[in-house]
Formats: sequence, structure tokens, C-alpha cells
Amino acid sequence: MKHFSSETFRFLKDLGSPRDKTWFEENRGRYEESLLGPLRQAVTDIGPSLREVIKDCEIRPAVNKTITRINRDMRFAKGQSPYKDNMLALFYREGRKRLDAQLFLGFQSEGVWRGLYVPTPLLAPDTPMAKKIENDPQAAVDLAQEIGLGADIALVACKKYGEIDRTLDPAKAESFLEGPHLCALQICEPDEVAVDPAAFIRETRDLLVRLVPLWYLYSGKML
Repeated sequence: MKHFSSETFRFLKDLGSPRDKTWFEENRGRYEESLLGPLRQAVTDIGPSLREVIKDCEIRPAVNKTITRINRDMRFAKGQSPYKDNMLALFYREGRKRLDAQLFLGFQSEGVWRGLYVPTPLLAPDTPMAKKIENDPQAAVDLAQEIGLGADIALVACKKYGEIDRTLDPAKAESFLEGPHLCALQICEPDEVAVDPAAFIRETRDLLVRLVPLWYLYSGKML
């Protein structure tokens, strides 16, 4: 069984500098052993618990299913390194990767983000969450409090993954529609992950399951 370790973060730090295909192939063993393999194992460990509460949740531990690619599409990344310095596991309904809010576990050299990601289209005025807030704003606030937003989970607006634009107040219903992207998340330092990776995965599983009711609000479905 493969686990995350300090080598996971060293490898991602190395990817922070421009790297070519030759370098990546020379370091493919590091990639598969310290990052891809453990991420597949994490999906395998977390997925069944999410499938219990989201019946059509995508849980296949494969790249382009739950796991993002490490290489960039260079058609849209002119002048950048062909390899990203982050990699994520994403959980969403099967066939709805670009339509759903996503429960996620993301690794970069500085640490780990884990939580719920809400894309810009799901924050628009005609979305299920916007209608919920219009009809019963206190319900979203109460749910957030039950889940732990503002306590051990932060509510933040992001311009892109890995960059927090501002921290939001979960006691205000309007915060749940702020963007351009919105995340309810925890941030973990590399040492927190490496010291006990099995416990880290269990905690991540429990956190993502705890966030499912909020995921449902953005999806317009009922538990």
C-alpha cells in the first residue's frame, strides 16, 4: 500500500521549476511512488464512503476520472512548464465533472487543500443555492454552522486553485454565492500529512463526508 510522505512534497517542489519530458521520465518512478500511487490509494480508501451518500459519485481511482493530470495541455499553456506542480483527487457525480461542485483533495509543495470546490456557474443568481438563500437564507447559515464552517473549516473565495483571494463569513448567507470560485476547506502542512498518512486519509474521508450536505445544496438535490 502506497502512502504520502515528505517525498511527495519534495517531488512537487521540484516540479515548481520548469521541467521537460526528459527530466520527467527520469523521475517517473518518484511520481508514481510518491504521488500518483498514494493518490490512487486515497481515492480507493475515501470513495466508498462518499458513494454511500452520493449514489452516483465518481470513485474510479484513475487519471481523468477522479485524478487530475500532472501534465498541462500545452495548447492553452504557451510558455509554461509542461508539468503542473499540483495534483488533485476530485469527487463528483459520474458524467458531471464540469457541471458539479466537487469534493476534493489537492496536493502542492506547500501542503494540502481538502474540502469542497464550487465553480463560478454554481454561484449565479439562477442556481439552486441562490434560490435556497433567497427563500430561506438562515438554512444555509445553520447548515454551515452544523458542518463546522468558521470553526475548523474555512470559507474562502479563490481566483484559481491554490490562491485564496479572501476569507468569507459563513454567518452571512450571501457569502455562499461569492466568487469567482468558492471553497470550504482545510489546509494541512506537509508534516501533518507525512507523520501519519493513514490517519490523514481517514480525517480527509470524514471531512468530505461532513461536507456532503453543503455539496447537495449547490447541486439542488436532497439527501
